[in-house]
Amino acid sequence: MSVVAKPADHRRSKTRPSSKPWAGLAAIVALWSAFHGLALAEQDAWPAPLATAFASAVETEADRRENWRFLADAYTVDGPLALRFDGEHLDVENGWSLVSPSMDGLTAAQRTAYAEIISPDEDEDDAGGLFLATDAAELIGGEVRLLAETDTALTYTFTPYLGPEEMDVAIARNLIGQVSVRRDGSGLASIRLHAPERFRPHLVVRIDSFDLVMEFQRLDGLAAPVLRRLSSRIEGSAAFQDLDEVTEMTFSEVEYLGDTGRVSAND
Repeated sequence: MSVVAKPADHRRSKTRPSSKPWAGLAAIVALWSAFHGLALAEQDAWPAPLATAFASAVETEADRRENWRFLADAYTVDGPLALRFDGEHLDVENGWSLVSPSMDGLTAAQRTAYAEIISPDEDEDDAGGLFLATDAAELIGGEVRLLAETDTALTYTFTPYLGPEEMDVAIARNLIGQVSVRRDGSGLASIRLHAPERFRPHLVVRIDSFDLVMEFQRLDGLAAPVLRRLSSRIEGSAAFQDLDEVTEMTFSEVEYLGDTGRVSAND
């Protein structure tokens, strides 16, 4: 899976689907799983703190899921799921195991969510880990402006770039992008894409609510920030069917098994 910081196969988890997504909505429901291949952003014009924050991003192809071990908490409409991912055991359930509740205790909705999380990515060559990926920079299109600053962070606003296709452009023009950078030099803090109001990117598509947030943290000994929280909510209708897609996942007990050595940061 490709996205800003690809946590091995779980980004496709949609924990509360109320309808089958219409194919024309693929650009929306997959915003956080298909950002690769976009035009290069004009980083030369970025504010220095933002450019510096992205300088440590890891090339998409270099971040392999077998280099990671972590605990993931997924929040579903029927309650939380606790899962463990171990990149050294990809031959068993694609590296995933259920911590709680037990398999016998899962509701139908939880069982569906778990099946989606552990199912193999459609493009195995693109399945990656938790690092902030270079693809993230490609989201930032147009002018970057300082929105707010505190003692700890700088927040910039931008117009998202999702691609050249008509649907991509229609969606992007209705979204506001925000990116926050920590002032202590530890890199990117978060990326957010949201719609301030209802919009129609297509005649038969209505988006009532759109909010995507990715939060990152720098861990000692690692070259780039890692994803610690992912949340997404899309509400509306497509082809006259209701759409309600919710994703909420947090990551803890993160351990990197790659070339830099086994570095862990337990919460």
